[in-house]
Amino acid sequence: MNLIDIATYSRRHFFYFIDKCNDFYGSGHDLLFYRDLIDAHRKCGNLKDLIEEELFLRKLHQTMEKWNMDQRSAQLASFSDFIKSVRFWKDDLIKLYQYKLYEDIDNKITQINEVLEKIFCNLKVMESKRRIVGVSKALHFLLPDLIMPIDGKFTLPAFYGYNKSSNTPTKEFITFRHILSEFREIAERLQLNQDDVNGEKWNTSVPKLIDNAIIGLMKSERDEVISLFQPVHQ
Repeated sequence: MNLIDIATYSRRHFFYFIDKCNDFYGSGHDLLFYRDLIDAHRKCGNLKDLIEEELFLRKLHQTMEKWNMDQRSAQLASFSDFIKSVRFWKDDLIKLYQYKLYEDIDNKITQINEVLEKIFCNLKVMESKRRIVGVSKALHFLLPDLIMPIDGKFTLPAFYGYNKSSNTPTKEFITFRHILSEFREIAERLQLNQDDVNGEKWNTSVPKLIDNAIIGLMKSERDEVISLFQPVHQ
């Protein structure tokens, strides 16, 4: 059984690890800025209007900073370059906004991936060479019900056993597409839907719930995880 299977073994295990994530993560500015973005989506429900609102895109850019996308080896693109790029890809982003990870999108997945690849490989989010972490986070902020954030500390090691890195945007997109497919399978297998999103702390969308469960597992002690799989004696 691999790490993803453990985190998603059943709905009971899944929500246990989500609770662990919310216990582990605090409520600092990284959460407050993020919740402001999600609240804007829930109140507006129209990505076209949000993209045309400079304040929303500025808050998104600032949230990228709070999520460590402009420190150490990561270098965030300037706000002026970022906003131009988002608005350039506006029509394609709006097309994707209608799709939800937890809905039956299997017959649309080829079309979705074709649009995603164009955006993923070209959206001006990062100045640094690596794209998958920064771009996935930006896409999650823009498409919170379809796309998951990816990081090198939890997501990539959970799926691959290490912080996987590729040397071209196209190869990075292959990794991104694989993780998105796995998230889609988890949502379907656990029958997740918007009713499972209680709005507590980091529980903002179905893709983020799955991300939270992975984080919760990665932060759990080995003995604690083993105890979850012991027989329950009546």
